[in-house]
Amino acid sequence: MFVHTIKEKKTGRVLMFYYDYVYKNGKSSKSPVERIGYVDEFYHLSEDPLAHFRRIAKERTALKKSRTITLTQNLDEEFTFDNEPSVDLVEGDLLYNYGVLPLLQLYRELEIDYFLNSRRQNLKVKYNHNHIFQMLVFGRIISPASKLATWKKRMHFLHAGDFSDDDVYRSLEFFAKQKDDLIAKLHSMVKQQYGRDTSLMYYDVTNYYWELDGEDDLRKRGVSKEHRPEPIVQMGLFMDKEGLPVTYGLFPGNTNDVLTMRPMMDKLIEGLGCKSMIYVADKAMMSALNIAQITLDNNGYVISSSVRKATEEQKKYILDDSGYTYLEENSYKYKSRLVPRELKVETADGRIVTVTVNERQIIFWSEKYQKKAAHERERSIVKALTKATSGYNSVVNNYGANRYIKKVIHDSDTGNTVEKPEFALSLNQELIASEEALDGYYMIRTNVVGLLDSSKPMKHDSRWHAKEGLLELNREVSDQDIIDMYRGLWKIEESFKITKSYLKARPAFVHKEGSIEAHFLSCFVALLLLRLLEKRTNNTLSVKAIAESLTKAQLALLPNETYINVYCDSVINEIGKAMDLNLNRKYYSKGDLKALRGKTAKST
Repeated sequence: MFVHTIKEKKTGRVLMFYYDYVYKNGKSSKSPVERIGYVDEFYHLSEDPLAHFRRIAKERTALKKSRTITLTQNLDEEFTFDNEPSVDLVEGDLLYNYGVLPLLQLYRELEIDYFLNSRRQNLKVKYNHNHIFQMLVFGRIISPASKLATWKKRMHFLHAGDFSDDDVYRSLEFFAKQKDDLIAKLHSMVKQQYGRDTSLMYYDVTNYYWELDGEDDLRKRGVSKEHRPEPIVQMGLFMDKEGLPVTYGLFPGNTNDVLTMRPMMDKLIEGLGCKSMIYVADKAMMSALNIAQITLDNNGYVISSSVRKATEEQKKYILDDSGYTYLEENSYKYKSRLVPRELKVETADGRIVTVTVNERQIIFWSEKYQKKAAHERERSIVKALTKATSGYNSVVNNYGANRYIKKVIHDSDTGNTVEKPEFALSLNQELIASEEALDGYYMIRTNVVGLLDSSKPMKHDSRWHAKEGLLELNREVSDQDIIDMYRGLWKIEESFKITKSYLKARPAFVHKEGSIEAHFLSCFVALLLLRLLEKRTNNTLSVKAIAESLTKAQLALLPNETYINVYCDSVINEIGKAMDLNLNRKYYSKGDLKALRGKTAKST
């Protein structure tokens, strides 16, 4: 027996374990026996805790040689969660992640394995596409890395890994070809098992960068959300009202965000058969053409609109204090009106025509948003003044904070125009005053209304009024209801953050278009599984907490062929209860793990 140490990279603390040599089939290997603890926890025992426990290890070795020790373990012993346990991760070849078990259960409930196995039946290959896709999806959650790095760690995920790294790359084109059908299958299963409601659909666009110099048909330089110079790929994503991803699409990096929406709406209507929807998006997505298409499809929309770019008539209505309903001790107010709106759209033959639609405009103001806007403008003014008094020529333009600086060209001696004019700089008080007046105000536009007084009783959830261009819901729809619909957009923004942070979807290391599609397909499925776990735990756990705990959930193999649970916390315990999987035991036999994996195959 000897003492093995592991130094944690983040904290610098040294963790000690008792290890022993195990002989099997004529070969010797090192195996963990017992966790001792961190070196700094035992200075009260000795000035040199490491030397102290090494002496104990020698004594145990001598004792082991002198007599036979019978070791007993209670395999039913479970963790308690009175206090959060410390993170006791062990590094070594004998570690296995059991956090994949709830993911595997969801994967099988959605019948992804059945789908892929049925699609690969006629392919003359020895490797199993389903096992590879499991590795890509689970690896994206448990240990996100390149395809090669994930393949090297595959045996730590407690599932079959009888395929080569070349097999992984060969299979990517196959996954890309199945993308649309697999998403349709996932949509059908989520609708069947979770009662997905597609009446409210959120849409947004983000982009992902590649660390390469050149461009191709898909990866092009465009407006990067992260302000990076590398080529990017645009992704449009639809999400339902509960935050579950529905479908996605990839576009060349130089595609304007607004141009992605109509192709994505076609995916919903034609690919997934969705009807009678209300699209929710921010102002960058909703061009006149997109709104016209939505109304032609007899659907609804909820969008934001800039109050600073509003017409003078709209600004007058916004600033008119009459008609507002005040809430929260006058720190919040709203009002609305139904007005006609003209849209200029392009016809099939290229002509620009004007279309008039009825639109419900909802104005709301928040004291919190007002203070935020005032603070941000103050910072911009200070930045602009700093540049103006530092002699930088860049202040001549009107971009960003420079718009607050008024520039007057003159010659200080003659007043005539010269080749190198000087500038008299001052704050644009008129602009500042006009922006201050609108601080905290937001406008939402929609064609969605509640039950109209003259309406006949409905048999369905909604009804389209062609003459008015309004989508009437079979219930009352208050201004606050519409505001709450719009505020749900934060969930899709959070989903993008999840893919970029916890799932590490970028930078991507694949280059062929089919491989890129397969990469984002595995990210999409991983996101769906995490969101479903969030839903199954009644939204009491965040995706961040779920992902972090599943990553740490590891078992170590002991010499007696028993697995010891080296990390378990209350998050894992709650996931286990939600999925009816016993994940909080301290020890597992191989039979126990086999039974747990078998349980994931049973439909709930």
